[in-house]
Formats: sequence, structure tokens, C-alpha cells
Amino acid sequence: MGILLQDLRFAIRQLRKAPSFTMTAVLTLALGIGANTAIFSLVNSLVLKPLPVANPKQIAALTSRQNHGPLQRVFSLPEFKAIRAESGNSFSDVIAVTAGLDGFATGGRQPERITTAYVSGNFFDALGVAPAAGRLLLRGEGEVLGRDSVAVLGYDFWMQRFNGDPNVVGRQASIDGHQVSIVGVAPKGFHGLPSIALTMSAYLPLTQLIDEGSPEEVLNSWTNRNFLLFGRLRSGVSLKQASAELNIAARDMMRERPNDEKQIELAAYPETSMRIGAGGNPNGILVISALFLSLAGMVLLLACVNVANLVLVRATVREREMAIRAALGARRSRLLRQMVTESVTLALIGGGMGVLLGMWASTALSHVNLHLDIPLALSMDFDWRIFIYSFAMALVGGVVVGLVPALRIAKANVNSVLHEGSRGVMKGRHWMRDGLVVMQIAGSLVLLVVAGLFVRSLGALQTTDFGFKPDHVLNLSYDTTLIGIKDAQSRELNSTIEARLHQLAGVDAVSLASEVPMGYFSGSTDTLAIDGVQAPANATPWTAGFNVVSPEYFNVMSIDILRGRGIGNGDDERERDVAVVSQGFAKKYWPNQDAIGHTFAMDSDRGRKLEVVGVARDVEISTTADKAQPYFYLPYLQHLKGNSFMTLQVKVEGDPLALEATIDKAIHEISPQLPVFQVQSMHQALYSLNGLLLFQFGAVLAAIMGGLGLTLAVIGLYGIISYTVGQRVHEIGLRMALGATRGSVFGMIYRQSMRIVAVGLAIGLVVALLVGRAVGSLVVVSSYDPATFATVVSALVLAALASCYLPARRAMAVDPMVALRQD
Repeated sequence: MGILLQDLRFAIRQLRKAPSFTMTAVLTLALGIGANTAIFSLVNSLVLKPLPVANPKQIAALTSRQNHGPLQRVFSLPEFKAIRAESGNSFSDVIAVTAGLDGFATGGRQPERITTAYVSGNFFDALGVAPAAGRLLLRGEGEVLGRDSVAVLGYDFWMQRFNGDPNVVGRQASIDGHQVSIVGVAPKGFHGLPSIALTMSAYLPLTQLIDEGSPEEVLNSWTNRNFLLFGRLRSGVSLKQASAELNIAARDMMRERPNDEKQIELAAYPETSMRIGAGGNPNGILVISALFLSLAGMVLLLACVNVANLVLVRATVREREMAIRAALGARRSRLLRQMVTESVTLALIGGGMGVLLGMWASTALSHVNLHLDIPLALSMDFDWRIFIYSFAMALVGGVVVGLVPALRIAKANVNSVLHEGSRGVMKGRHWMRDGLVVMQIAGSLVLLVVAGLFVRSLGALQTTDFGFKPDHVLNLSYDTTLIGIKDAQSRELNSTIEARLHQLAGVDAVSLASEVPMGYFSGSTDTLAIDGVQAPANATPWTAGFNVVSPEYFNVMSIDILRGRGIGNGDDERERDVAVVSQGFAKKYWPNQDAIGHTFAMDSDRGRKLEVVGVARDVEISTTADKAQPYFYLPYLQHLKGNSFMTLQVKVEGDPLALEATIDKAIHEISPQLPVFQVQSMHQALYSLNGLLLFQFGAVLAAIMGGLGLTLAVIGLYGIISYTVGQRVHEIGLRMALGATRGSVFGMIYRQSMRIVAVGLAIGLVVALLVGRAVGSLVVVSSYDPATFATVVSALVLAALASCYLPARRAMAVDPMVALRQD
């Protein structure tokens, strides 16, 4: 310990003697460690941080798959009850939850929209959490539809709305116009289970879905799959064992409901692996996390290489000191440890600064505009995982930085060093320094290629034909149930609003839709029964997405009707039930036929035959879904029930945001209490989690890391060429004295520099091609996109040429007489 402290004190003295070197190295390492800290903070928040519940590792997410089709997260209420009844050996509890947006009001105030979680009565008990005030839901609550009008407030909502007043327990409140009694407050830090990043403002029993507007027959349908299921594993039970028992329950369900449960498979996964965007891949979020952690790690590697080069240059100056110490009896291992101690000390200082930079960047990431007006829980608070990760990065960086030059010095011949004096033994080809620069060029190219693929993907999506035109369209969302109005009353209110907006100057068309393409709440699907078409044996159930729209929807969104007609004003409850299907729908279910006149039914409403009256162009509903997937449109006037949440879309002549205030005023003249939210242009609405936002976020993040890599590479190349020119002054002077021209000296420096760059580019291209294949599923352009590779290589070559210019100019300006007088 005494020797370590002695080495540490000596290292600090040495660093203080060279403030310019120390500051440059610390800042370089801080950038690398800061990038890693920021990315790891995001990954920690989304993937690693456990739920604030008792024994969080026991919580498993349940999934289903029919006929070997894609993985599904949602279940119906009858499926939940069947699974809960038959999986008791593996799970001590199985809970159900679904999210909603509802109107909350107290004391006669105007309702405000809040995020709600409808949960089974055993929800809080199974998770093992305690109330912050009052009580939580009881096991018996939520079992009988239409009963238990109680609510538990979320902690954050309680603090913001009621200032943490404990007397809120026992008060009456209104949820969508129905009275509930507030019985308690959820604990601090607990945000709910529907999404790790979504903060729940209130928790209600499943039975309250009746009051929210869901028909009882729909809730009790085996095919109405809207609930996420989670189970608490019993002690000693593995996920594999739990999945085996779940499949016993699946066989029973298939036997009892053969038309609804077709070759169903059930499985349990870790809750952390299914948090965000897992889709058909339970480890999808882990793959994305690994990618960006790898990119951040490469930035740190480039920073370490850069500093290693600086240390190597500095070691050249200190090699005579090391040789004298060795001559006086110091062992090579002692000198090696001293060099590594200095570099680790340097890295730890840089690590401290890097953590500060990383936490600043993490705060910025947590405040990214997601174009969403509901509360999120993207918490990136500093915790022990981030500390350990950052400390490990700093430690590894310090060892990498110090080991290379230390080994170089350790191998130096003491007699040669002492004999050659100040010229040192590290002159000549310097293959080690050149190799480090090659690594920087190669690593920078890989980072820039990945960044380029993401940026090109974003650009391709921004200019793609989505099947609709977002120009001149303003979106305004509202839910009439927030003020206690639904069905027939809701239709009258919507008709009045549409008529009033038509009268406004500059308004071309007005429509209503239950969903907006690429919106946060798009994705309604149903299982279908196609009349006259025999489903293949053991096939995945036929499903399609759908939207409930008013007659002018196709005009507002500029969606072409290819055959037949669109939704008409006469398509109301008195006329036959109709639907407009997408081109992909028609091709899949009626290939080589005219879809007009064919009929089909939805599993959630089997009593109604829907007649196809038109075929619409395929539309991009989500960037994660195939554009040609089956999709259909239903007339709003024939499907009032359960469709109170609507988006009003107004097509205008000029800038849609310029009419925002006028439109809002007109709506509130008709209904002063109606909350209007998510007001944005259709172009803005494209940047959602289902749209372009993730591509934009990935492009910005990758571009930042690519820029850091390029900056470090340019600095490293400039530094090494400058140092080389300084060391070769005597040689250059001799060449010029023997007749070499200034131009030939300039060219010589450039040629030697470009050879290093060429090797780095060659290695980087090979690695970039391999990395491109790995990220191919995350981008929409080809992973071998020629434009990306050509742009990146050109940018690196130009940057290299620019970084070599000043050292080459300095070389050609050498005075031969002065240079030859030097030792």
C-alpha cells in the first residue's frame, strides 16, 4: 500500500508539471467516458433498473403465439381468468392491466385528461407494494363488472394535483363523468406496469371499464385482447418451468374454445426484456441497447488511443529519465507500474469529469421532446450501476492508455538511450504510433458509417410516400367521455363541431378518426372471419388493423380510393354496415378478384356483416409495420359505441398552426368544458414512437458519436504528424541541403501521412461492412448503402488532408542551416 501511495503522489506531481498535456488528456477521456455514461444511463433507465416492487426478478411478462405466428403481448379477460386458474404451481399471482386515458375532475372543476391503469384486484398485493396514503385495491375488487367504484392515485399525480394532501383519501372524484371514491395513493417511485416509461396518474379496478364505455359483451369476449399479463414466479420456479405449465393451460383453452384459441402457445419472459418495443423479439430492446453501448465504447476506445498517442509522445521525452532510473536499479516492472499508475490517475480524473458530462447529457436525453402530452417516467437518476460502469470505463481506459507506452519504454535498451541522449530510441518508423492512428481512422470510419446509415434512413423516411399527404392538416384530439358524453350525444356534439369548423375561413375539409397514421395510439386490430374464403389449416388467425372515420377523412388525408367509393354521409346506423378496405387487404383475402361486394366480420362484433364498398390505397400506419398489411376503415356513424376518443383533422389552405387558436376557440364556444389536447400539425404528428421519432433519435445519437469519433481521429492524426515533423527536423534539413525542394518535402509528408490514412480506411471499411450487417434490421436503407460509404470515406479523406496540411507546411518551411546545427 505504501508503494502504491508513493506511485500515486509521484503521478500527481508529474501531471501537475505538464498542465497542457494533463488538460488535453483529461478532456479527451472525459468526452469518451461522458458518452458512455449518458448511453448507459438511458439503457439503465429502460432496461436494467428493477421495478420498485418486492423481489422484482420474480416478475415475468406473459406472451402468446398462435399457429407459430408473431409474439403477442395482449390477452382477453377470459384468457386472463383461465391462465390465472391453471398456473398456480408456477405463479403465486397472475395480474392483468391495461392503460387508458380518462377525464378526472373533483369539486365540479373542468375535467383534465390523465393516464389510468385498469388493473385486477390482486395487482398491488401481488407486486408487494405499500400505499403512501390510505389503502390500495383489494383482491376482491375488480372481479364483478360494474362494481367497485374506487380509485388509487399515482404518487406523482397526488403531489402535483393535491400537493400531497393526505386528506384526499375518502374524497369523491369523477372519472369520465362517473363518481369514484379515492381510497389511497400508490407509493413514491412506482409508475405502473403498462409501460416502464409511462407514469400512471390513477389505478382503477378492471370492473370500471364498464363505466369507461367498454360494453360488457366485448370485455367478456375471448378475442378482445387488450390486457397485459404479468406473473410472480414462486420461489425456485424457472421461466422454462413456468412456460411449460402455461402451455398446459393453453391446451385446455384450445380444447374449450377451438374457434378462438388456434394452436396457441404461451410463454413467460423476464419483465425487463419486454419493456419497450419488443414486438416479435423478446430481446429487441437489448439488441438496440447493445448497439449504442458498442458505439459509445468505440468512442471511448478512440479517446483512449488518442491519449495513448499523447502519452507515447510524452514518454519519448521521459525515456532518458526512465533509463537513468533503470540504470540505478529500478526494475522494469516498477517502471511499468509507475506509468500505468499515472495513466489510471489521469483516466480517473477524466472519468470524474466524464460522469459530470454524462449526467448533463442524461438530463438532456430525459427531456427530449416526444411530442406527447402525457406524463413520462424516463428517470435517469445517478445510481450504483452507473457509478460502477463509469468507474470501470475509466479504469479500463487508464490501463489501455498507460500499457502501450509503458510496454514500449520497458522494452527500450538502457545503454542505447543513455548513449543517444536527447534523440532517444523511439525515433525511426514508430510503427506503434502509426498503428494507433490507423485504429483511430478505422474506428472513426465505423462510427461515421453507422451514423450515416441512421441519418440516411431518417432522410429516406422523411421523403417516402406514406400513402397519405400530411400537408396543411391540423390534428386536435378530444374524448367526449371526459365530460360524461358518449354515443348519441357524442355524435351530435361532433356533428356540431364539424359544421362550425366548416364555416371558418381557410378551412377546406374536416374529418374525425379514431386513429392517426403513426400516432401514439394507432394499432387497433381485430381477428376476421372472411365470408366465402376458407382459411388454410393451422393458419395464423386472419387479422387486420382498422380505423373508424367520418366521410371526409379520405379527402383530408389525401388517400386515393382505387375502386368503389369512400365513406359517405349516408353510412349511418340505419343503413347496411359497410367498410372500405386497403389494397393490401383486398389482395390478401380476395386475390385476382374484385373486392367490392364481398363481406367479412370482426371477431369483436360477429353479428355484423361488413360489406366492402371501396378499396383505398395502402397507407403507412407505423414505421414498424408493412405498408401493405391488411387494413380497413369503418364509418364513424355506424360505430359510435366505444369510440369517444377521436382526433379531429382539419385541412386548411395555408399553415395549419396559424389557425390553431381560431379552431380551439370555435370548439370551446360549442363545448366550454371539453378538453382539447395533442394539438399539432400532421407533420409534427409523424414524429411519434410509432413514426419517425426513434429514427430521428437514433440518427442524432449516432451522428453525435460519429462526430466525436471524427474529431478524435483528426486531432490524433494532426498530433502525430506534427510530432513526427518535429522529430524529423534534422533529417528534413539534410534533405533540403542535398537539393530537395520545399514542394518535395511537402509531398513527402503528405504521402507518408496518407499511407497511414489509407491503411486505416481499408481496415475500417472491412469492419464497417460487418457492423453494417449487424445494424441492417434497424435501418431502412441498405446496410451497404453506397452513398453512405462514399460520403464517409470522402469526409475522412478530406479531414485527413486538412489535418496534415499545417504540419506539412511547417516541414517545408524548415531552414536547412538551422536544422543542421541541431543535435
